[in-house]
Amino acid sequence: MTTQTFKDKQKTSLIKKFHTLLGQLKIDNETKEVILESYGVESSRDLSASQLIDLCDSLDRQARPELGELDRLRKRLMAAIGGWLKSIDREHDAELIKAIACRASGYEKFNQIPKNRLVSLYHGFVKMRKDMDNVEKLTMEMLTNNN
Repeated sequence: MTTQTFKDKQKTSLIKKFHTLLGQLKIDNETKEVILESYGVESSRDLSASQLIDLCDSLDRQARPELGELDRLRKRLMAAIGGWLKSIDREHDAELIKAIACRASGYEKFNQIPKNRLVSLYHGFVKMRKDMDNVEKLTMEMLTNNN
């Protein structure tokens, strides 16, 4: 009796998910073979776990287009927060940006933030950065005119 390692179980699970997604998207065997061929394999069992993850993510986005939109909105929010942090000369990384987004939204995890909050926070941080830029510009003009 052989016991499966964690990696083996994970890969088996990913193969099942791959085939489930193919079914949901009504992808026929011929198209599946073309997909596998693009990875240089003949069977899903020959794909690495990393390849299966990428492939399943791609198919999942096709099966559920709203995931792609949420991903785009998350990236926009991260860029807006990063732009604001840069405007106030604050060092930042993705973890700090996500922590700020979570605190601002009231959600514990970044990926839990719903679409409407992602959009409103994006606009809020963009507006805040523009306001900071305007305040700095006006202040510099006033200081220059007073000298």
